[in-house]
Amino acid sequence: MSDELREELEDEIEEKEGESRADKFKRLAPPRVNKVLKALDTLANCSGSGYEYTEEQVEAMFTAIEDCVNETKAKFEKKKSVKKEFSF
Repeated sequence: MSDELREELEDEIEEKEGESRADKFKRLAPPRVNKVLKALDTLANCSGSGYEYTEEQVEAMFTAIEDCVNETKAKFEKKKSVKKEFSF
């Protein structure tokens, strides 16, 4: 890992004194989402005429991406579920 990336990650996760969990989410989520979006933009560059690929390769690539997105989304949906309790 580069020193630049290490410093960026350390700055990103540094606990702010008195910061609520909601504020921490609001601080950390946007740069992380932006990194994903930038990576997808970079991947899109491979669609240009300077590259050659098959439909199967593209399908495999997007299946992997969609699987990861679905798994990540499911983790957030678990947090929303309300625990049910049984009583007589």
